[in-house]
Amino acid sequence: MNCLLPVLLVVLFTTNLLQARTLAEAAAQQARSLKAGCIVTGERIGDDVRFAIAGKAPEAKDTPPEKIVFEIGSITKVFTGLLLVQAVVEKKVTLETTIGSLLDSKRKLADPRIAAITLKQLSTHTSGLSRMPGNAAAGMAEGDPYANYDEKLLLDFITSTKLEGEGPYSCSYSNVGVGLLGHLLGKVYQTTWEDAVVMKICLPLGLHDTAVHPESKLPLAKPYADATEVKPWTLAAMAGAGALRSTAADMMKFGEAMLHPAQSPLKDAFALALKPHADAPAHGGQIGLGVFFGKYEGDTFLHHDGGTGGYSSSLQVIPSKSIVHVVLINNNSLSGSAVIAAMSAAKKAAPTPQKEIILPAETMQQYSGVYELDRDSRFTVLLRDGQLWVRLSGQPFLGAFARGPDRFFYKIVAAEMAFNRDKDAIQSLTLFQNGQELTAKRTSAPLPSLTLRTAKELQPYAGEYALLGFKKLNVTVKTNTLFAQLEGQPSIPVFETAPDRFEYDVVEATLVFTRDDKKQINGLTLLQNGLTLPAARVTNRSSGPTK
Repeated sequence: MNCLLPVLLVVLFTTNLLQARTLAEAAAQQARSLKAGCIVTGERIGDDVRFAIAGKAPEAKDTPPEKIVFEIGSITKVFTGLLLVQAVVEKKVTLETTIGSLLDSKRKLADPRIAAITLKQLSTHTSGLSRMPGNAAAGMAEGDPYANYDEKLLLDFITSTKLEGEGPYSCSYSNVGVGLLGHLLGKVYQTTWEDAVVMKICLPLGLHDTAVHPESKLPLAKPYADATEVKPWTLAAMAGAGALRSTAADMMKFGEAMLHPAQSPLKDAFALALKPHADAPAHGGQIGLGVFFGKYEGDTFLHHDGGTGGYSSSLQVIPSKSIVHVVLINNNSLSGSAVIAAMSAAKKAAPTPQKEIILPAETMQQYSGVYELDRDSRFTVLLRDGQLWVRLSGQPFLGAFARGPDRFFYKIVAAEMAFNRDKDAIQSLTLFQNGQELTAKRTSAPLPSLTLRTAKELQPYAGEYALLGFKKLNVTVKTNTLFAQLEGQPSIPVFETAPDRFEYDVVEATLVFTRDDKKQINGLTLLQNGLTLPAARVTNRSSGPTK
C-alpha cells in the first residue's frame, strides 16, 4: 500500500461547484473539504502572476504563501527527465544508453532483457518494469515507507526481477523505473542524484528553494493524511522518482521555463525533453521525458501531478495561452489536479440536465468488460440488476445512465462515456470529462467477481483498527464503497470478493474482516506480500470505542 501516488489526468470526483473563475477561487472552495492543512496556488495568465493560500498553515507564520515549502512528489520525475536530457546535451550518455552499460558488469541479471532497457524507456515509463519494486517492504520505516530503501535493495530488485510479457512495452507508470534512472544519472555525474539535479537543473533555472533538503530556512508545511499529522517522506535510492521539495514561487519559475523554453539557460535540454516520445493514453495523450502531454478543448498542455504520504501537487502549463498553474497541498486527501479541474468545470455553462433512457437488456449486457488504458489503469464495467456500474482503477464504482445507444452519463460528476464499435462489436470506451478524452481498449480479461453493496450494508465495517497493535488503519464508507486508509497513506477503495473479504485493485493486498461470537466485526487481517498482519478493532464509527 506504500506508493508514490500516480494521479490520472482525468479524476472522477464529486464536488459542489460554484463559479470559480480563478485557481485561487477553486482552491478556496476545495479547501473547505480539508480537515487539516492548506492549498497554495500559483497562477500565471499572460504576464500576470498571482499566488494565494486557502486553508490553514500556522507553521508558516508570516511567510508569504509562495515561499512555504512542500513535498512535490512525482513532479520530481520531470526534473529527473530534464537531468537525463542535460546529460545527453553534455554527451555523457544518449537516450539509447542501456541499463546494462551503466551497471556493474559482474552483476548477473535474472532477466537478460533488463540490461537492454534504455534510459529513455525509464523516463517514458516504457521499460516494462513494475510500478513499485517487489522488495519495497524491506525498506519501510515507521511512517516513512522508503527511508531504508537503499542502493543495495534497488539493485537487488533489478537483479532478480523479470519482465512480464514481450516488448516493446507501452507506457505504464513505473516509480522504480524513474528511481533507477535517477540513481544511474547520479553515477554518470559521479555524485548523488540530488547534487546532480540541483547543480545541473535547479540552480541554472534560479530555483534556490528546490532540493531534497532546501538550504533556505523557509518553513515546511506540516504533512497530513486527512486529519492526522504524518511524517515527511525520505526517499533514499528512489529519490529521482519523488524526493524533491519546493515552493510555489520556484514551481512557477519552472513552469515559466517550460512555457518559454527557448529563453531558458537549459534551452537545448528543454527542446528535447518537451517533445513527445511515447503514447500515454492513461494520462490523456503522450509523454515527453518525464512530462505528460494532454489536450484540453483543442489546446496542448504539459502536466504532472505528485503525491506522497502527506502532500499532493500539480503542475500544468498551457503554452498556447501563456498559462501556468501550480497547486501545492499539505494533505493527501485531495489531489492537485482536482483543484485545477474544479476551476475548469466551473467556467463552463451549467450543463443541460440529461434525460435517461432505457436500453434493451441484451444491449446493456454487451457493455460489461474490462477496458485497459495501460498495465495498471483500467475501466471495469459491471451490469447489476439492469444498472451499469463503472470503475476506474483506484476509484469507486459509479452508476452510468444511458442517454442513447452506446452513450452514457454520470449523475454525480460532469462526465460522459461512449462505447465504440467496429463491425457491431464493442472495441473500446471513451471517457469525456473537463474537455478531455481518455480511450481504453476492451480486453479479454475476465470480470472480477465482486459484490456491490449499499452504504448502509457497508457501514458495519467502518471503524478504526490497530494494525499489529499500534498502527492505525481507518475504514470508512464513501460513495457506496469501502475505503481503507493506513496511517500516513492515502485512502484507497477496497471491493468485496467474498463475505467479509475485500481486495484492493491498485496493489496486491486483501482485507479479511473477523467476527466475534455475536457475529459482530472485531478486527481484520491484512494480507500483503506474503505477510499476514492482524488488526484489532479499536473504534466503531457508530458506537465509539470497542470494548
